[in-house]
Order: sequence, then C-alpha cells, then structure tokens
Amino acid sequence: MTNNLILVVDDEPEIRSLLVRFLGKKGFTVHSAGTLSEGRNMIKEFNPSLVFLDVNLPDGNGLNELKQLNSADQRAKVIMMSAFDHNEVKLAAIQSGALDFLSKPFNIARLDQVIQSQLINLSNPNNEHGKDLSN
Repeated sequence: MTNNLILVVDDEPEIRSLLVRFLGKKGFTVHSAGTLSEGRNMIKEFNPSLVFLDVNLPDGNGLNELKQLNSADQRAKVIMMSAFDHNEVKLAAIQSGALDFLSKPFNIARLDQVIQSQLINLSNPNNEHGKDLSN
C-alpha cells in the first residue's frame, strides 16, 4: 500500500474503536467517522488507500456511497461491513466494487484475514477486486 492511511466509516462507536485499535497495532494510520458526511469529508482531506464502510449509516446507505466513490474515480479501495448478513447485500457490495465484505460482529481472525488479503490486492494494481472470504 503506497499510503498507510485507512478510514473507518461506521455509526457504532465500538466497531470504530475496535478497528482503529486493531489496524493501529498493525502499523496503519487510521481515521474514523460516524456518518457518510464525515466520511466524505475525510476521504477528500486524507485520501485513504482503504476504507471500511458500513452499509447502514444514519445519513445514508454505504452501498450507494460505494457506487459514488467508484464513479468519482477515487483511488480508495473499499471493504463493506454490515450487521445484516444477507447474501444479496454481499453480492451487491462486491458487484459495486467492494474488495471484500465483513459481517458484523466479526472476529479478529476474520478481520486479520481480510487485512492480509487486501494488502496483497492493494499492492497489485492489476487486481481490481478481492474475494469474499466470509463463509
């Protein structure tokens, strides 16, 4: 990853805190936002390499935001998250350009697996999308 910056956009403070601590221990600089509006501003300001984006946020839908990010030619790659573990949501996320999908609550081993796989994907510019490893 050329830029060690990761952004976490989730309305649950516990999820934001977990991700900030975990990713910080892995050596990343991590910013967090509780709404889409805050997340948009942080993407413009910090230009993160990776964004963890919740599907359901108080001010909008993360899947719609993912589509906006892709159409705006942003370089940030996105991992979608949701407490609603529906195959339709996972499929929509991956088809909309998400690198991966995390079902909440997630365990640390699963989170570490996603991070490791995405480090490989982000360092390989010819690989457009990651895999959904959430079986």
